[in-house]
Amino acid sequence: MVRFRHVRRRAFTLVELLVVIAIIGVLVALLLPAVQAAREAARRSQCLNNFKQVGLAFLNYESGRTQLPFPTYGPDAAAPQIVIGINNWAPHVLPYLEQGNLIKGYDLKVDWWREPNRTIVQNPLTVLTCPSSPNPNRIQDKPEASPPNKTGACQDYVIPTGVHTDINNSLAAADQFPAGADLQGVIAVKSEFNTANELKAVTDGASNSIMVGECAGREDVWRGRQLFPVDYSGSPRVRARGGAWATSDNPYAIGQRNANDAAFGPIPGEVGINNSNEWGHCFYSFHSGGSNFTFADGSVRFLSEDVNLRTLAELVTRANSEIPATP
Repeated sequence: MVRFRHVRRRAFTLVELLVVIAIIGVLVALLLPAVQAAREAARRSQCLNNFKQVGLAFLNYESGRTQLPFPTYGPDAAAPQIVIGINNWAPHVLPYLEQGNLIKGYDLKVDWWREPNRTIVQNPLTVLTCPSSPNPNRIQDKPEASPPNKTGACQDYVIPTGVHTDINNSLAAADQFPAGADLQGVIAVKSEFNTANELKAVTDGASNSIMVGECAGREDVWRGRQLFPVDYSGSPRVRARGGAWATSDNPYAIGQRNANDAAFGPIPGEVGINNSNEWGHCFYSFHSGGSNFTFADGSVRFLSEDVNLRTLAELVTRANSEIPATP
């Protein structure tokens, strides 16, 4: 008769289990930052690709019309016979971004927040949204004294119209711009001194002049990495103007420190990339260490948030007779 001997298997002790769990925890802690960094690198690359498409759209617009669009449009007191609504550059450029079907019903004679435009601008645009944005599906819904509200899907990119003279308050005396300096950007505001935005006016060099930058997260306010949710009626009122992709509040001249509500300002910190996304301040992204940009030649670059402010300002101006140092 064959007898089977029962072999008793020893189970893991509690100490052994705890050691294994600790090892797994260490491995996860080591791998998680690498995974997160890889994901952010992919998002930053996709954002850069968005900038490439937007830059090509502007240049294709210029190729067909021999000039770039203005940053904003609205009624002109000097030409009251011309009926035009309050809008920004986006409805003019979107047909060159393969968004013709979306924009075909848009009426440039009507303000962006009124029908038929109102329904159209509530459609989010992936090509104008940074993949790193923590809330990419934001909707601006700003109350107005007379209905309707100014309502529209938000974007994360901005047209710098130039450099504001307030920037001198943030520059060392030797770096300040002199009175009368031409601080207009590549896509400058229409005026008696600027009747068309032509590439030939970019005398600082197309590869040295920023055309599109990031100002992500609007209408919420971001100061550093601290979020202040938009509050149109609180005390103080909290708002980073310019969220909706068709709003005339999108563009601005950089270098300012004024909050939307004086009671919430002035904007703290140093004027520079990633300090704040508030209107008129500078540039802001959710990328670590800097922000993406499109230049007037269609090239795209990531600029460090440590770039010298005077150098950054020189990159924004189109004809201030300087060749910026490579940031």
